[in-house]
Amino acid sequence: MKNIILLFLLTAIFCSCNSSSNETEPKKSKTEVDYEIADMFLEYDAEKIGLLSIIKNVPHEKANSVLRDYLAKTLGSALLTMESPDYIVKVVDTIAQKNNLSRKLTASIIFSYQYEMITRDEIIEESIDEMEDYEPEQY
Repeated sequence: MKNIILLFLLTAIFCSCNSSSNETEPKKSKTEVDYEIADMFLEYDAEKIGLLSIIKNVPHEKANSVLRDYLAKTLGSALLTMESPDYIVKVVDTIAQKNNLSRKLTASIIFSYQYEMITRDEIIEESIDEMEDYEPEQY
């Protein structure tokens, strides 16, 4: 849930900064912006991607491509993603074909990235959140 909120905040900030920038710059399409945001997320997950590529026996570039496509295609459609399993199946099919991987392997890479692997930073962040929520008993 924190990741979804963070994602929406980053998207909102990025879009608001983008709209207030110099008007002489050419406007980027929604797809280009989605891929740029996906790249920002993946930049901080190099450890996860490297480990996934080893575990799944897939080249690092291919694992990164799968995750980049997945994030870009699901960033702006979180509600649709949660409500429609057909949407996810279509996304996975498209990504699998593009990367010449099986649907099962593609889904496995995405699932492991999203739900199984956590980084040191995420563990620290969660611990800090728990410490902030913790209120010692007063005697």
